[in-house]
Amino acid sequence: MKNRIKKFLESPKRVIPIALIIALVIGVLVYRFVGYAPNGVEESSTLPNVDSTKNGGVVDLAFPKTGRVNAVYVKPGDVVKKGEVLANLDFADAKGALEIAKANYQKLINGATGADINVAKAMVQTAQTNLDAVTKQQNLAVELAYRNLLNSSLEAVPDISVDNYTAPTISGNYILDKEGYIKISISYTNGNSQFFASGILNDYNGIANGTTAQPIGDSGLYIKFPSNISTNISNWIIHIPNKKATNYISNYNAYQSALETKDRLVKIAQANLDQANSSLMLKISSARPEDVAAATGALSVAEGAYNNDFIYAPSDGIINVVNIGVGEIAVANGRVISMTTKENN
Repeated sequence: MKNRIKKFLESPKRVIPIALIIALVIGVLVYRFVGYAPNGVEESSTLPNVDSTKNGGVVDLAFPKTGRVNAVYVKPGDVVKKGEVLANLDFADAKGALEIAKANYQKLINGATGADINVAKAMVQTAQTNLDAVTKQQNLAVELAYRNLLNSSLEAVPDISVDNYTAPTISGNYILDKEGYIKISISYTNGNSQFFASGILNDYNGIANGTTAQPIGDSGLYIKFPSNISTNISNWIIHIPNKKATNYISNYNAYQSALETKDRLVKIAQANLDQANSSLMLKISSARPEDVAAATGALSVAEGAYNNDFIYAPSDGIINVVNIGVGEIAVANGRVISMTTKENN
């Protein structure tokens, strides 16, 4: 028995018609009650100028969803025909979704041509190139923002608490791209002043010159000592970054912003590439019965959602009450129009 069922489901000629019937039933059920208020038919014979012996019951009509009224085509006393549109909500979104569902269904049924596949491949390549370019550009922006942060007004400060001092001047552009500190130690040999740099750079010996700025190893920074080097301060510290600098906060915020922008733009570019790949795979693969059934069901649901934006006359009749206007909000299942239907002979 299981083998027979499996063999039956594997036959596209049998599965597709069944799937189409199921989708059609879904669409009919969605559409069936469009435009009717939940209380159904209410008998009445109080309408002016209406012969109750020639007319049927009073029907309250409503939108099955909440929305802003876009148009009302009738007023009390109007004679309407069955199927006539009496009012509608703003249906732009529903119409767009319906058009997409129709296009997807038709594309699946028709299949993709060689030209379509080539176009899809080109879109994948374009999306990949864009992702690479965006990633490279954003990495550079983050790198520059981080460099600015590390170079926030660098200065040398004594490693001991001192009230009055003249600090060496720090210049150049720090290029090691890592945080920490550089320690500058001054020594005096035979009347000559020298400095030794250590910390987050390779150890370096230099001349403590008060006239010309000297490089601080491979850090990209330079140091120029004052003409009268304080003999009571032999060690100086350069903090990287300098969190006490006046421009530190602005540089930090710029760096965080660069990180967030990179994350957002790269995600968008990656999503576009994923979508292009999915589109290509869809065009290359043949339509499976379950795909056809899904597309058919989606189309039926989209048609039902579109029709839910309209109120149709359920039969010939006369409009009694219109209690909604253009621009007003219609509440789901709340009566907006009442009409007397003509009795079927």
